[in-house]
Amino acid sequence: MLSPKNQKYRKGVQVPFLEKILKENQKILEQLESDFDKTMGKQQERLQALEKISKIKSNITELTKAIEYSKKMEFFRHPNIPQNISDEHIWNDTWYDEKRNGWVTLNDYFFQLPNSRTREIQIKYEQENITNVGLIVEEQKIQFRKGLPSILQNDDKDRPTWFALPTLYDVMLTREIVKGTLHPEKQENAYLYTVGSEAWISALGRYLTEQEYLFACEFMPGLVKIPLNVLKANIGRSYDPKEYKKTMKQWEKEQKKN
Repeated sequence: MLSPKNQKYRKGVQVPFLEKILKENQKILEQLESDFDKTMGKQQERLQALEKISKIKSNITELTKAIEYSKKMEFFRHPNIPQNISDEHIWNDTWYDEKRNGWVTLNDYFFQLPNSRTREIQIKYEQENITNVGLIVEEQKIQFRKGLPSILQNDDKDRPTWFALPTLYDVMLTREIVKGTLHPEKQENAYLYTVGSEAWISALGRYLTEQEYLFACEFMPGLVKIPLNVLKANIGRSYDPKEYKKTMKQWEKEQKKN
């Protein structure tokens, strides 16, 4: 966790940057659709053109979602991010580097991956940066998923899965993001991320943060839904006595109904 001094949350700062990328993709789509008419009678070229059009349309959909996500969710600027990086290019501990056409992250997860520091682009990046070195990833490898810059990684079962580039705190989580990790309906909906908030709630064979637990109570079958105040009181964590009494009364009523 960052210290309270560094927890400066902002909403919507990335919108201008995202809108710029969206317009660029819309222009590309217009050109691709125009060029598509010229592929009549050329089956192979036609199939390739359709594939490109499909990919750009997907990008446009995801960028539109990212704009709405950015307007609602809160982000902070990691203290180790270079001062010359504008806020609109920052997602917590991850940012877009215009000079190098790449994305840089300080997310601990990526530092642990094999060969993370031996890639050519990384070696060059480290030679140019003496302090606060992050991991740089080529721009074309990053796409927006669930509203966030993401990269395709293999999960623990070796299945290609989208992984959030920035570290995510509870204030940035959505039901869709959490469900993508805990209970995706399809592999294409799966989504992984590094959690920044404290994970102290033991459930589902793992430890969850408070927001993860609240979302899990909405969609996880068989999960015993115990109010947060009750959980905190049971293990000696700080809690609001008044809220605890109120919660207990409501919870006991619900238990009797069930």
